[in-house]
Amino acid sequence: MSKLNPLFRATAQIIAALLAVAVMAALTRLALLPALQGLLHLDDNALSYVRRGLMLLAFALGYWGYVRWVEKRPAFELSPALGTILLTGMGGAALIGLPVAFLYLTGNYQLVGTGGFGGMAGVAMVILAAAMFEEVVFRGIAFGIVERHFGSWAALFVPTVVFSAAHIFNAHWGGWLSFATGVTIGGIWTLTYMLTRNLWAVMLNHALWNFTIFATGLPLTGMQDWRELAPLRSEVRGPDWMSGGLAGPEDTVLMLVVSSLAVFVLLLIARRRGQFRPAGSGAAMVQHESRTQAGAG
Repeated sequence: MSKLNPLFRATAQIIAALLAVAVMAALTRLALLPALQGLLHLDDNALSYVRRGLMLLAFALGYWGYVRWVEKRPAFELSPALGTILLTGMGGAALIGLPVAFLYLTGNYQLVGTGGFGGMAGVAMVILAAAMFEEVVFRGIAFGIVERHFGSWAALFVPTVVFSAAHIFNAHWGGWLSFATGVTIGGIWTLTYMLTRNLWAVMLNHALWNFTIFATGLPLTGMQDWRELAPLRSEVRGPDWMSGGLAGPEDTVLMLVVSSLAVFVLLLIARRRGQFRPAGSGAAMVQHESRTQAGAG
């Protein structure tokens, strides 16, 4: 029974954290947004930008509230470490951009024209909000709680596999290759979070990864609707295992190789920096983060 207690506690904490985020998102969507609309009389375009920006903040604020009032600790992972956030974000764009560039050079993708820039800002806001939601759920909540109860190895494995499994319902999901790339890509973001311990940093890494795919006019995890809004227009050529087909560049063998290598390198860095923590180290982690923040201040 003693072995089950941590599982019960972790499950209860995950449910509580998800409820906190859901309540804050619901209050924002159903109360705050209508109040702002009534006060400011925003047109549909302006309202869509405000909605997306406020939802991003609602996800972060709901998580912050859970950490402060349930875990009763400072939310160090939401600190505004600007240098880390920007550098990590650019790393996400580069990590997907380089293999995509190679696929252009090998003829698997072909640039066929250009589009306008009018839809880019709206898509960028959607991508940012979606990335924040996923990072709060999979890294902030799932990884953080599992790590504190069961250690870093369990926290690396469980949320990453669940993250990949959650994408099974994406349009044009490609079977085992999609699942494998989902695991390795999720592993990149989990390890990025382990190294930075900052949700804004991994969110921007995730968002710029997705935005880079969108900007090239390629399918983003199977979505086709945004391709007409991209500044570049591209066609997908070659076999699906090499081009990703209608699923996009994340579902290619090349991406599996690149992301697997990235996971290996990030694992080495994380181990060298002592980022792997044992089970039941929650209190020690808080003390460590407190000392780190005090030193940085």
